[in-house]
Amino acid sequence: MHQVLQSCPELAALLEVGEIKGKSGSIRKISSMSTINNLEVLHNLCTQIRPKRTLEIGLAFGGSAMVLAASYRRRGIEPATQHTAIDPFQTSVWDDTGLIALQESGLRPYLDFRPVLSSVALPQLIAEGATFDLIYVDGSHLFEDVFVDLYFCTRLLTDGGIVAFDDSSDPHVNKVLRFIRSNCAFAYEAVDVGPLRADKGASLRYRFARAFGRVQLTAFRKIGPSARTWNSAFRNF
Repeated sequence: MHQVLQSCPELAALLEVGEIKGKSGSIRKISSMSTINNLEVLHNLCTQIRPKRTLEIGLAFGGSAMVLAASYRRRGIEPATQHTAIDPFQTSVWDDTGLIALQESGLRPYLDFRPVLSSVALPQLIAEGATFDLIYVDGSHLFEDVFVDLYFCTRLLTDGGIVAFDDSSDPHVNKVLRFIRSNCAFAYEAVDVGPLRADKGASLRYRFARAFGRVQLTAFRKIGPSARTWNSAFRNF
């Protein structure tokens, strides 16, 4: 069994069943959840950096939230809403399945849930003085939304913290990643997540995707202040 599923047996049981009952009572097939490789990466990142607080944009069925919340339980940390999840569509689209999954797994006390757009929640978190050691961006994939998420996340991320983007081969998301590489190399360095995957990055499919810049998850570590000066040079991306 994958390490991430060993650390969160409730998630393993949920994936084995393959469906969950929503707040309305309807049964939903689990079709939109982070891949097992992505979940394994998140698990291993938590093991490596031992975050004090984590943040994700997009809750959906709650798989990644369960992994991140379970990382605190695994370390014996008492729940105090250490993990923040943002999702304005949790009730309307996902029928509260993510919240139900966290509740039934006993992980809900670790969660600070914000049912608003990330463009609203993120500046609120900045105003509250919040900071995070690990941020997982998996919300809207429109370029402008991902770019706004990046803008605020750079201000919420601690020095040495990691921001990870799901579906990074999507053209909208990939455009934002090119901006980071072209204009923010002074503040962010790429993190090799291959060895952190369930397949350890050894599968032919992953090596092919990496060679052509088509990997699903891309992560960066903050290595310096992210704010650019008003007259910073701009490089096309």
